[in-house]
Amino acid sequence: MNALLVEQGFIFYQVDNSTLDFRNESELNVNFLKKILNESNWRHEWQGRFLTVEDILWEETEWLSRCAVGGRGRTEMCGYFDDENCVSLEMLDLYISGLVRQLNRLGCMTIMSCDGEGEHRPNILFATVPDVKKATVLLAEVGLKHRVNEVRKSITFLLDRNELLDYVSLLNELPENVKEIPHDDLERNLFENNVEELLQIPGVSGEESVIRNHVMKKLIPLTDKISVDGYGNILAEVTIGANRVGPAFTILLNSHLDVVDEIESDREILKHGNVWTSSYGILGADDRAGIGVVLYTLKQLQMMQLQSPVKVKIAFTVKEEVGLCGAKAVSQDFLEGVQAAIVVDRRGNSDIVTGTRGTAFCDELFGSMIALIGNLGEEKRWEPTMGGRSDTLIWAQQGIQSVNLSVGYQNEHTSEEELNIDDAFATANLLKKVFLHIDLLKSALRGIRREAQPTDERSRRSHRNVVSAVS
Repeated sequence: MNALLVEQGFIFYQVDNSTLDFRNESELNVNFLKKILNESNWRHEWQGRFLTVEDILWEETEWLSRCAVGGRGRTEMCGYFDDENCVSLEMLDLYISGLVRQLNRLGCMTIMSCDGEGEHRPNILFATVPDVKKATVLLAEVGLKHRVNEVRKSITFLLDRNELLDYVSLLNELPENVKEIPHDDLERNLFENNVEELLQIPGVSGEESVIRNHVMKKLIPLTDKISVDGYGNILAEVTIGANRVGPAFTILLNSHLDVVDEIESDREILKHGNVWTSSYGILGADDRAGIGVVLYTLKQLQMMQLQSPVKVKIAFTVKEEVGLCGAKAVSQDFLEGVQAAIVVDRRGNSDIVTGTRGTAFCDELFGSMIALIGNLGEEKRWEPTMGGRSDTLIWAQQGIQSVNLSVGYQNEHTSEEELNIDDAFATANLLKKVFLHIDLLKSALRGIRREAQPTDERSRRSHRNVVSAVS
């Protein structure tokens, strides 16, 4: 019942299993809900702004038919709002009213919307460009695919109108204070919230079910395919960019689900400026911070318009802390076609780990190109270096060019563990740059493949190129 009310845009609080409090909803929308319920067979009772419903198991198809009252969405206008409670749900189309309401609740003022009526793409027109930019970040946060036109101050949704309903509840989970955050600060704020949430979730090696379920829920709207293999690893993929049906450059993103010791349920996360610690026991940033960075990257991909297709495979592995066991169990079928792997599981703030103890994870050119991309537009920070064991070793043993990135934690596996959230966000921005400059990475890989060819084969290619030029 609650989810169906949220999907249509109603604002309420749950008092108990059958009673809902609509005191924060506008009189206009309460009257609209009364109109819907009075025309239904559902037993209900109003006492002021409190609604008690006896039939709490509503069927969605019947509910939508009841909400499609005569004249619903006729104007498609919702005006300029100083207060999101001014939104008139009856004026909005059936499949987009909840989305419009949530965006206004979160500080994005809308002036017109249309659910496409089954004939064209749903779209929303916003009051200002900052409203559009803020909405773009929020929609990416929940994985709702869309296209932005800042000139028209509009967003077009790249799915059927009935699919919009699935994302309203996700937006409804975002806190009210998002409304007060400027769009320039919103990405960082949401990143911090997500990392802090991850740091609260248990998952010692071999007992990762709770963290796995949490990450799976986050991944579903961000990926095209998702599964859990027989060993407990989460394996997923998503293809972005133009011509998504054509051949795609394939890259693997990886972090691990387990922590070395259990996170104490009653501990507190202490924040000393940008440095986070635990009141006692481990913090869990190894590798909850890595998970947060990978999830942030997948959200950023929703906003990118790449010219050629890129397939991103994601592996959240189990039992990394007890011998890289999860990574060793990942199937060859999943790894097929992967040309590069980026692991997010290194202490510190500037390392691009390219090998360990005499074992190279990648060619020197690959590590140098990651560093070049990371340092674009800022002072030199990222540098290739040698480091310890991680899942990176397993991907490298499969012949995949692989690196492991610092993600801001220090003193891992101890009660002195800490996380510099600035450094974690810098890693997130490095990964964002990798995809924005993916052609540079592809160029480096082509160079590596050329150098790996036997000398006589390179000579034949060179000879063919000379003959071709002369002809």
